[in-house]
Amino acid sequence: MQRLDCTSLKCPLPLLKLKVALVELSVGDEIELLASDPISSRDIPKFCEKSGHRLLESSDGPVFRFRIQKA
Repeated sequence: MQRLDCTSLKCPLPLLKLKVALVELSVGDEIELLASDPISSRDIPKFCEKSGHRLLESSDGPVFRFRIQKA
């Protein structure tokens, strides 16, 4: 599983970096995104829902963690 650490980035950079990383993955591959920007807790799930990617796991905290499977 690929890991994408965006903890020092502000919105919209975590989402943009996730989009770029997903292009390089194959269908079914998973990626873990770490983000500290609170807006990510809203943007990442909505992006997954709209784009068809599967949000397998997410956690709150000072660092938000998302595990996503590419559609």
